[in-house]
Parts: sequence; C-alpha cells; structure tokens
Amino acid sequence: MNLAGRLRENPLFNEFSNDDLELMTTFMEEVSFGEGEPIFSEQSPTTAVYFILSGRVTIYRALVGASNFITILEKNDVFGEIAFVDQQYRSASANALDATTLAKFEYSHFDVIQNQSPALGIKLLKAIVREITRKFRAANSNIDLKSSEQTINDLIVGRQKVRITTETAEYICVIMYADKSGVNPLVKIDLSGQTILIPFTQIRTIALPNKYGKF
Repeated sequence: MNLAGRLRENPLFNEFSNDDLELMTTFMEEVSFGEGEPIFSEQSPTTAVYFILSGRVTIYRALVGASNFITILEKNDVFGEIAFVDQQYRSASANALDATTLAKFEYSHFDVIQNQSPALGIKLLKAIVREITRKFRAANSNIDLKSSEQTINDLIVGRQKVRITTETAEYICVIMYADKSGVNPLVKIDLSGQTILIPFTQIRTIALPNKYGKF
C-alpha cells in the first residue's frame, strides 16, 4: 500500500479526497526509527508534524535526574502538531517505543501546498487544529488513560506514579497489576506500601503528574 493509502486509514484525513492525499504525500517523507531511538527532543526547533504509520511513540518531558512520562501514541496518532502550528520550540521529547514508521510533513512544504492548492492548505490546517482542540479538551477533562491496555502495561512496567480517581476516593499510587478480561476486572495498586484492589468499573480516571511531578 502506498503512503496515501496508509494515510487514508487515519481518521484525521476522513474529509480528504484521494487526490488531496496523493498531493500531500508528494511533500511527505516516510521515516523509520528503531526501538528507543529519539525522534526529537524537548526545546529543539520545530520543523515538522508526524503521523504514525506503525509502531508506538512515547512522549515525555525531562525532569532533574529522571523523565516525566506523558503518554504513548500508536498507529494513526499525530504528534508535534502544536509546535508545528505556532512554530515554537518543542515542549516535550518523543522517542520510538518500538520499531516505528512515521510520515513526516515539514512546515516549509505547508507553504508550498498553500500556494499550489489553497483549499487543501486550509483543509489540512483545519484538521490539525481540530486534533489540537480534541487533545486539549481531553486534557481539561482529565483524560481517561485506562482505555488503552498498552498504556496501562507501560505504566506498570515503568512504575509510573499516577492518580486514580474512583466514584468515592482518590489514590496517588503505582499500578502493580490490571486485568480487564475477567468477570470482575480488578486493578491492584501500591499505595505507599499498602496493596489495594480496585474494581475496574469504579475507576473514573487515571491521570499523570504535570511537568513538576504534581497532580
């Protein structure tokens, strides 16, 4: 499948015609990264937005002596779009979690597309702005990370401290185990050395700390 066909699978491009995608891909570069390889670093200059074709990407911010996990992105996710729009320095770093393939779209090519096809340029900008808006709304609503099995697995492996909110309580804890497959799915957490079991159905959100390590 060519690059245009692979981008067709991304919901971001639902309103794009085949001709739109074919034109866009003439300005895109398909790039690959090995497991753990950096894609860009925090505070680096912005030149491109990335569309994940395969693999996974972890987004994080640096802390003194550690790194602050933000999220894990998968196939058909988009990243780097905020800095792409405002042309500021990157606010976070991105690494390939697995062998990963991306479609890379440079900002300079956006100017070329606008000149060649103003309607397509507007359509692309609107799609990127909608994606930014969706992510900000999710963040403002304390985005529910428990919908992603892989994200939870990575939180467990990384011993990442999280805030779990249930219908009646709130826990600053580390997830030890999670199983959604059983009749009564449970999450096992470590709360300052105390082990607690929480029914998955009672969990409202799983949130990560901010860049200062605070919830």
